[in-house]
Amino acid sequence: MHRTIRIALFLGVFGVMAAQAKDAISPKDALKTLTSIGDALNSPDQHPVHILYVPGIGQVGPGNSQILRDSICTKLNLCQKSDWKYAGVEFAHKGEFADGVEPPVLKYLGSPVWNSREEWHAAAPFVVHWVVHLRGHPAVLVLDELNWWPPVMALKCRRIMAPEAYFAGPDRNLLRVCSQAPAQEPNQPGRPFPWIEPERAAELVAMHPHAVPVNRVLKNFLVDWELSDVLLATGQMSGILRDGLRQLMAESAAFDPNATASANGSDARGRYNWSAQLRQNAALDQEFIGVTHSLGSYLLFNTLTPESANAPASELAAAEAQRIAAEDSAMRYIFGRMSLNYFFANQLELLEVTNLETEPSIPAAELKSRALEAPPPPPANPAANFRSLVTRWQQLQADFQAAIHPNEEAARQKIQVVALNDPSDVITWRVSRIGNVDVVNLDVQDAPHWFGLVEAPNAAHDDYPRNKAVLRVLFEDTRHAAAH
Repeated sequence: MHRTIRIALFLGVFGVMAAQAKDAISPKDALKTLTSIGDALNSPDQHPVHILYVPGIGQVGPGNSQILRDSICTKLNLCQKSDWKYAGVEFAHKGEFADGVEPPVLKYLGSPVWNSREEWHAAAPFVVHWVVHLRGHPAVLVLDELNWWPPVMALKCRRIMAPEAYFAGPDRNLLRVCSQAPAQEPNQPGRPFPWIEPERAAELVAMHPHAVPVNRVLKNFLVDWELSDVLLATGQMSGILRDGLRQLMAESAAFDPNATASANGSDARGRYNWSAQLRQNAALDQEFIGVTHSLGSYLLFNTLTPESANAPASELAAAEAQRIAAEDSAMRYIFGRMSLNYFFANQLELLEVTNLETEPSIPAAELKSRALEAPPPPPANPAANFRSLVTRWQQLQADFQAAIHPNEEAARQKIQVVALNDPSDVITWRVSRIGNVDVVNLDVQDAPHWFGLVEAPNAAHDDYPRNKAVLRVLFEDTRHAAAH
């Protein structure tokens, strides 16, 4: 979260007396039933393990996975920071994200969201690949940082942050993010773009704030920059974000970590024939583990929502249908090989109120016999309900496990959802049972408590990857630990 949230305005005089953050996770007994990323990395066949890392709300640029990557090295002593090798960046580049395509026709109060092909090109989501061999674990670990957020930048910068400068006051850092110059390097992660012209941004920064400092800072970042992502992701932008993430995940499936011969990792991209493995379903050739932060868990599972081709001409419709079918196959491949998901800072309880489930209609004859009028049908929602998506994941994974262990039911891996929650995180909720899938909720404390009264909100929400207890849950070899 944005570091200008200066809770120290209230608590600075008490800083030296802050309590130490606890490093414990409860309930402890729950850990005995879990497997981990460490277990996956110790597989006898040493198949590659992918962390699909999906950041949450409030992104200001690429690199959100660096905290996790660095903490694995510094807090668990499993590597040196320099051991992580950058292995390239790939952009969503098909369908609506293809080069030269006109931007989607979406408007905000009558004004287009994107004004040109150049702007839409800069709004493409992208995945950054990182590769490492951790000490004591033979298999290679790939971290795929799935940057879903570029499509929301135009709206947030122009329609929220710029007007807010006139009202509550400017946020200098976010206005800088909104007005950054395009990158010159061809392999630069992301495509920085001046959504607000630098000259106008300078004028906005110079404005006198009207709101008092603490309230202004909280509103600028927490509400304007972060919670707006939630509204965008559950509204009409949902399909765009879903399409982008599906393309990035397909690129991750095709990424071959054993082919990183070149300096920029280009040899590794598109090299792995996952579709052949999907047809065979004979072995666990790769493994995928979700590590998602806040909104990221919702976005990851939203990729399982069924897609349909939407193109005007018949030949375009056929090409789109073929592309969507290929991405559907990629989702089957990934989620079939995914048995474990970690949720940091969960917002599912809040998000699901935007997508309520419906029950089958009462038969007309029964309504008539009870002298009741039939209720109107609910409006269609572009995203499938989260429970149905998790149920689909469960079925895909169960089908794959049955295929590779046809006569050994005990050897079949079951799916696990582990939700890590700091009770003092103001935008986190516990995750309930999802259908017939059990969720293990683990309570953590990410930052010091000040006299038992307050925990810094930014640290409470952001510091899950820095929390050593969280990292132990993710990477401890549970089978080895159970033997001792």
